[in-house]
Order: sequence, then C-alpha cells, then structure tokens
Amino acid sequence: MNAIITLKEYLEKRKTFVIPSYQRGYVWGKKRPGEKDSVSNFIDDLLSRYTEKAELFLQGFTVTEMGSEIILIDGQQRTTCLYLLLKWLGYDKKFDIKYDIRDESNAFLKELDLEKIQETQEDFQDIYFFKETLRIINIKLANIDKEDFTNYILDKIRFLFINIDERQAIKVFSMMNGSRAKMLKEEIIKAELLRLASLNTSENFNISMEWENSMLRNRYAREWDKWLHWWNRADVQILFGCYNPMGLLITTYLQYKGGKELTFESFKNIVFPKERSNEAKNCFDELRRLQKRFEDAFNDPITHNKIGGILSIFNADNKIKFIKDYFANDNRNELHKYYLLAFLGMTHDEIIGLKKISTTEEKQNPFVTKFEDTLKAISDDFAYAQENKEYVFRLLLRFNIDQDNLQNRYFDFKIWKNRSLEHIFSKSTVGHCKEGKWYDGNENEKDRNKIALDRDDIKLKDGSNKTTEHSIGNLVLLYKNENSQFNSNDFNQKKKLFFSPKEKSLFKSRHLLHTICVFAEKEKWNGESIAQNRLNTIEVFKTDYQEISNQYEYKYEK
Repeated sequence: MNAIITLKEYLEKRKTFVIPSYQRGYVWGKKRPGEKDSVSNFIDDLLSRYTEKAELFLQGFTVTEMGSEIILIDGQQRTTCLYLLLKWLGYDKKFDIKYDIRDESNAFLKELDLEKIQETQEDFQDIYFFKETLRIINIKLANIDKEDFTNYILDKIRFLFINIDERQAIKVFSMMNGSRAKMLKEEIIKAELLRLASLNTSENFNISMEWENSMLRNRYAREWDKWLHWWNRADVQILFGCYNPMGLLITTYLQYKGGKELTFESFKNIVFPKERSNEAKNCFDELRRLQKRFEDAFNDPITHNKIGGILSIFNADNKIKFIKDYFANDNRNELHKYYLLAFLGMTHDEIIGLKKISTTEEKQNPFVTKFEDTLKAISDDFAYAQENKEYVFRLLLRFNIDQDNLQNRYFDFKIWKNRSLEHIFSKSTVGHCKEGKWYDGNENEKDRNKIALDRDDIKLKDGSNKTTEHSIGNLVLLYKNENSQFNSNDFNQKKKLFFSPKEKSLFKSRHLLHTICVFAEKEKWNGESIAQNRLNTIEVFKTDYQEISNQYEYKYEK
C-alpha cells in the first residue's frame, strides 16, 4: 500500500528498520567541495519551518514489509539520520535500526551513549558518519526546546510510503539509484559477491553450516567496508588521483581479469560467470591481496613517493597501464628504474618495451632519445624557455622527491598542480648589453645602475661553463601562489623567507628539500654560484642514469 504518512505513523509501525546488504554505507554528513552536507541541509530545512510549524515533505521511502521488519530499499540515509536526531532529542519509544551484516554499526546504534561520543579516527565508514551527524545536530540544535521540536518533527514531517514486493527489491533499488552509477556498480557487485560467497553448497543442510556461512559473509562485508573507508581517505585519493568510491581496487582487478569498462554485467561475466560460491570466495581472496599491495605501497614512504611521482607526471592512459602492471600483475621488482625512465618523459609502453630492445639497437631505443632530449633541455643556457620548461619541471620535482626519500619521508604531491619555476637571482636584476643598451632578464631596457649582476659574469672562476640567469643553475621549484613573494627579492631576503621561523610566507614550499638545499649550501649567490649549480645539476642527472646507460651500452657525449 502506498500512502502519505507522518514520521509518527512511520515509527508507530513498531517494526525494525533493516538496511539490506546491497545498500551502501551511511554517508550523510560527508562534506563535498562547494556544497553543504546533507545533514546540515536537512536540519536547516527543519529549522526554517519550525517557527511556523510548517510541514516538511521528504522524498518517498520505498520499502518491503516482512513480518516484524521493514526492509529499506530507498530511504536508508534519511531513516538513519532521523534515528540519530530522535535519539539526540531524547525520544524513548521503539525505533530500532539493523544494518544487515554490519555488526559494528548495529552495536554502535544499539549501545548509543551520547555522553561518551568522541571524535576519534574510525575504521568503519558508518560509525564515522554517525558521529559526524551527531556533531552537526549538536551544533545546529544547541538551543532548541527538545520536547517541542520532537513533537514538531513527529507531526509535521511527511512522506510517501511505498511498500513493494520483496522479489522486486534489488531491481527497484537499481532503477532508483541509476543517478548514483559509480556507487551503484560497486555496491551491487558487493551484494552479489556476499550472496554467492555465503551460498550453502552442501546437500546436507544443517544449522552449523548456515552459521559458518553467515560468519563468512559478515567477515567479507567488514573487509569491504574497511577497503571503502581507506579509499575515501583524502591522502589516499590525492596520491592515486582517484575519487571513485572503491578507488582503483575494483577497476584494477577487473582489468587484471581481462575486463575493460566497469559495469556489474562485465564484472559478473568475467569474475563469477557460473555464479558459484567458490568463484566469489576466490574473488575476495584476490581482492584482499590486491588491496594489501595498494596499502603496502602507500605506507612505505619511498615506494609511496616513487609511485606518486610517476602518477603525477603520467597522463590518464599511462596511469592506468602502470597501475595494472605494478599492482595487478605484481611487477614490482624494477620500480626505481621505471621511476627514472618515467621522469625522462617515457611512456609506459616505451618503458616496458625496453626489455625487448637489444643493447646494440641504440637508434630504436627510446631511452637514448628521451635521455638526450632531457640532457639538452637542462643544459640549455635558456632552460627557462617554454620549450625546455617541462623537462626542467620534471627534473626538479624528482630531485625534491629524492631528497624526501633520503629522509624516508612522505612527499606532498600537491605541488605538481601548483608548480612554478623561480629564479634564485631575480631575472629583473641581471643585465646584458646589446648595441650599447642594457636589458634585464625580461628583455626590458634597464638603467645600468639598477643591474646587480652582469650576465657576462655568470661563469666559473676559470671562465668556463659560461651561461645565463635563465639556466637550470639559477632555477628552483616553488608553489605557484608563493612565487610572487620571491620575485624581486635578493638572495639573502629569499633565504630569510625560507629559514626564519617567524616568517609565515612560503610555508608550503618549505617541504621542498632540494629547493631549500640550494639556498642552504651558499652564503651568497652570484654568477659563479649559478654556473657551479648548473654544472652540479647536470652531473647529478648524468650520474642518476649511469647504470641504465651502461645497461644499454650507451655513451653520451661529455
């Protein structure tokens, strides 16, 4: 029967509200960039109508009533939020919620003690957002008359109550959640895997087997929710550049199995085509091993940094290929070599293809081409020029990552989307003479008295390694929005910005250890410093690739 009912009538059914296994976890309270979270929206709507005691119509609740239970097909988030709200308001009549196969969620709701709620790190998504919901409610309703507000929401919240046949539940759920395609695919996959894994495969049914199957299903569900919680951590999403509900786990696994685009049908046809229990159990075991590879890589600072560097500079196609090869194919033995080659600008196919290239086939070896292109760009007297910049950016990013690796420290990859090349000796204060007139590094005509460094003096003491202020010897990596604070400052002023604890400027750029080292190792910065740093940088670059060069019997020109 379909009817418009009040919240009071909804609760007076005196039944347990069940969240079925195919439903996603509770996520109200989750913050989205530029949007208000769902709990805040809901409470604000209530408060805007409360003074006038106006009615609030909610989206319909689609359910299946079965004996003493109401199975929630659509309305889980709202029902759970209402449960937490009423508990906070002191509602003491029967209102029970059961999260099917989520024991921790059930225990939290059943034993809810508002005075003992603490904002602690949670391994379970549901409990984290239960607490977040209560935190928002507590802030927004701090001064409310609880008894009056309870009576108001019981009488004035109304919605369409839709009761459907049990056999249509999953089909209707799929249709209603079509707008949440990304979440739907993975949650339906989860539900089917749990169903298949806990099938009774014995002809001799007994209660012991049913208990074991139930325990197995609960364990798998808890594991899945832990994976989901991990992939929704901000630091994990930033490193892998993936914001899907289950991150890269399910898509990488499907690709490993030979699939392409993730859909429920494609996953089912490849992973459990015969719909057997052993197929589902094998899938969970393989997913567990794959998830551990992701977590182990993330938790080890050096592996974390090398993978983060590769993913930062790769395009989407190369990222997918690398992830599949490294994690699904378990090709982890040559990560450092892969990392170095990727920073030359080589694609995944070129890097993997190197294994098939003879050491005598130099002309067909992309390493040779990409190495020489990079060496040429960073050796150029005008490395700052547009055609050279990407090579310089990649090299300086790697140098900074490598410094963090030496410290066994996690690198912050947010720099890559906010990167800038900064001249140490300001280009506006370096001059060169053409036809009797003086110009600065921006090619603006300049008063000779305002020039601090003559370009002709950018060389070593013996006159060798002559270069310009635009060479890599005078460039460092900084955050783009902090670049303007450097522009025309002299070397000592820039050092002060970096190293003075009282200076709040350039705080983010202080994590760039290579950038800091360039400033720290010199007491003053002049033409000789630029020339020497250029020479040192090129030599470090060559040394880094010496082993690979030897492997391919490649001799670059000195």
